[in-house]
Amino acid sequence: MSIHLHTSSPLYAIQSEFSKNFPRLKLEFIFHGDEKLNLSSNLHYPFFSTPINEIYPDCDHENITIEESMTVKEVETLFYNCWHLPAQVYVITDGYWQKNKTTEDKQLKEYDNSLVEI
Repeated sequence: MSIHLHTSSPLYAIQSEFSKNFPRLKLEFIFHGDEKLNLSSNLHYPFFSTPINEIYPDCDHENITIEESMTVKEVETLFYNCWHLPAQVYVITDGYWQKNKTTEDKQLKEYDNSLVEI
């Protein structure tokens, strides 16, 4: 399985598509304030409804593809390197969203999506 994402998509749609394909994983964008965002007053949408190409007009890639064989850390790195987005992927375990070295090193397909714990 793979997910094809485009810079014309807003942040919320990217998160939604990711969750739909990997229900035990949650994609978050954790901004720290030092990102080079385009926050000019001429953005046409609320922030999480704004397409990536308006937030970061100088994206290195127009499209990215997430493969189920990628590790959580590779997905986070892909978002950062291609779209300058500070992505964090969390895993639901025992009812809690978690992130640690073990979860970062697993491939997306290793999370059995049929056993969603919410």
